Amino acid sequence: MKKNIFIYLFSFTALILVFQIVNSNKILMDQQRRLEKKQSQLKALKDSLKVEKRRFFENVYFSLDTNEEALVYFDALDFPVTSARIKDALYDTNLLGEEESLVPYAQMGGKFLINKIKVLNHKWAIADFSDGTFWGELLIKYQVAADGILTFTVVEHFLYATN
Repeated sequence: MKKNIFIYLFSFTALILVFQIVNSNKILMDQQRRLEKKQSQLKALKDSLKVEKRRFFENVYFSLDTNEEALVYFDALDFPVTSARIKDALYDTNLLGEEESLVPYAQMGGKFLINKIKVLNHKWAIADFSDGTFWGELLIKYQVAADGILTFTVVEHFLYATN
């Protein structure tokens, strides 16, 4: 009788052990699969980050804020010249009359207003303008006088055709 109890106990223990081994193996495989999935997601995110960094640096390459040579040009002046100041002065031209506006096109519905500006360096800026229906772009040359007055000259302009 004692012998049978030990056989049953041994068999039951062996079954539990086999169950634990199989279950642990399944858990290990699942954890490994999840780890590989997370590693592939991490690799994809790192690659995406590299692409976005490259795109960011390409976008800020032509920018007054990141161009040391252009900033050194303004260091000789007695007053600060920043891209924000230049943008504000360009936006202020929206308040001028049509005769004094930088946009060289006559009104075709509404007044053409400068919407977006990118200051490229210490001499040039690009601006986008629109009247709500028609839109275009300007290449603007600007100069900073000794007294700090900004003057703008439109070098080139383009009005997109409507569809």
